[in-house]
Amino acid sequence: MATIPDKDARCREIEALIAQGRGVCESCREIGISEKTFYRWRKQQADN
Repeated sequence: MATIPDKDARCREIEALIAQGRGVCESCREIGISEKTFYRWRKQQADN
């Protein structure tokens, strides 16, 4: 599987949008990743 070099930055951007009151789906769509990918990345960050 290809690695995404800026996935941590993308997660932070999505989390910032969510903190501003946007929904998860809308935030992920704006950044250009699926909700499933966002949740997987966030889980990987928590595990590390």
